[in-house]
Amino acid sequence: MSGVNASTLWYVDVDDPTAVLRDAASDREAAQALVVQLHPGLEVTRVGDEPLSEATELDEGEVVVGCFSGVSIVRTGESLPPVPSSLVNQWISPTGFRHTYLYSSSSVTGAGSWGVFAHWDGAELKRSFSATPINIVEDLGLPQVWERPFWAGEHPMQPSVDVLPDPQTLPFDPAEFAEAASRAWLGEDLDPASISVSRFAIYPAGDIPTSVRRLAEREQERSKRRSLLTRLFRK
Repeated sequence: MSGVNASTLWYVDVDDPTAVLRDAASDREAAQALVVQLHPGLEVTRVGDEPLSEATELDEGEVVVGCFSGVSIVRTGESLPPVPSSLVNQWISPTGFRHTYLYSSSSVTGAGSWGVFAHWDGAELKRSFSATPINIVEDLGLPQVWERPFWAGEHPMQPSVDVLPDPQTLPFDPAEFAEAASRAWLGEDLDPASISVSRFAIYPAGDIPTSVRRLAEREQERSKRRSLLTRLFRK
């Protein structure tokens, strides 16, 4: 899941998410209902479907969601707080599933990468971490077993040849650390390319975004072609 400039939340109520997600079809109606629940008072329109692996860039006011049996995925370009413990309650277990996992990373100009991950068991925050290479923003809960190699310096950052290393630099890349959390919690064999999600536009009533206008234009064009074909076959 590297290269994603967005935040991803996983709502999980099964022991093996990978098995559930393998070639499963997302429930589009449940996905739209979840988007509505997370964004009360806004209009929601589904603008298309795509693999999770391709949903790496989200325009303002877009979210991608997949709902499966015991697993729901929400990826948003919305600015979630860099301190996971301050995440608003409506984003924590909106599906009623037991576990909520948060993963996010991005590049930080002049400071390398930024990475964040968190785990809630029900409403209880069990572990959270957020940092740039030289600044830990949040580090709550007991470190997990899978974290040991990172803290032991077994995954060091590659230093820039033209920048002197800061003496406070962490012994790992925060973005890589966050990706490792995702694998540890969701499974090493998780394949984003095989997970189908739906992209939704979220907007105030009357303020229709370009993506929805384009969708309406495509639907209108398809309707015209169907009408033309129907008339041709009737002759």
